[in-house]
Amino acid sequence: MRALISILLALTFSAPAWAQAEGYDQDAALERYTAECDAGDRFACGYAILLHQRNDINFWLTEENLNLHRRACALGLDGSCWKFERRLQPDPYQSTRDDVSIFFPMVESGCENGSTMACWQAATVYLERDQRDMAWNRADQSCRGGFSDGCALRADIELERGELAQNSLQLACYGARPGYAPKAPYCETACNQGDGRACSVRANIYQWGRDGYQPSQRSQVRAREYYQRACDLGYVTACGRG
Repeated sequence: MRALISILLALTFSAPAWAQAEGYDQDAALERYTAECDAGDRFACGYAILLHQRNDINFWLTEENLNLHRRACALGLDGSCWKFERRLQPDPYQSTRDDVSIFFPMVESGCENGSTMACWQAATVYLERDQRDMAWNRADQSCRGGFSDGCALRADIELERGELAQNSLQLACYGARPGYAPKAPYCETACNQGDGRACSVRANIYQWGRDGYQPSQRSQVRAREYYQRACDLGYVTACGRG
């Protein structure tokens, strides 16, 4: 998971080709990107962070790095919002994550500006405040933006209400970009509701021992059982597998 996020951030923050050319004035570019970031350009924030990191390998531990990521996340840069879910040590982002008076306005703004991670983060704050309607709204935005953790949280709220949550369960299982939330319980519930594809995805998790980017229990016996259930429900690609 960490490796994938690093690749995504590298792609997000990669400097333009001309910025890597010989004779490129990095100091002038950094000044320009910083000004554009202050003016509201989230991608400029990302470029500024990249240039700082190229100048100083330990820049990520500085207050300036933290402030730039806060700014970028509030502007909707998904990669910066992901930083605040970091759980490794050292963790310079934890102080922001733990201070709801800073964290919540940042992710609310980030959600409004298009970050699916920020929408999920805002939803979790609303849930902690027992504001379930607002939590569902933000989770819905995250899910519709293609983030499976948002779909998973949307499903949790709908199931809590006594709803079937079929669409949310399906999207949490197989229809969106994966995050930290495990897919297995959502696949199992959707499978029990008669979704053959969800049964097949649950079988894959048992067969491969991977749940999205997380390690999971491996069982060929259980995999065969779920492939057969998928086949019986008409999901023909699962027939004969396992």
